Amino acid sequence: MSSHRLPPLYRHAWWLPGACSALAVTLAAAALHPSEQSVLLAVAILCALPWSLALLLLDLSHGFADRAALVVSLGLFANAILIWVFTAFLRARLLRRLLNEP
Repeated sequence: MSSHRLPPLYRHAWWLPGACSALAVTLAAAALHPSEQSVLLAVAILCALPWSLALLLLDLSHGFADRAALVVSLGLFANAILIWVFTAFLRARLLRRLLNEP
């Protein structure tokens, strides 16, 4: 009788969402409190795509930078949440497939 062992990539699949969440928190902090020459701010805006495209909808009035930082931060957190959810779905799908094999 042989037992099925998941491949290492699937057994330790939670490191990717964890790393993305840590990166999202770091980039959100950079977006909310940018320095004068912040490379992390540019990375945060690129990582928040397509959510950062909502920046085009903001008006250029007083407080634009605060609203833009909030939009970028929410985009980063939305991406991190989606990665967690899709990882859970893929893992559940794999486990169902392995249980149905003879």
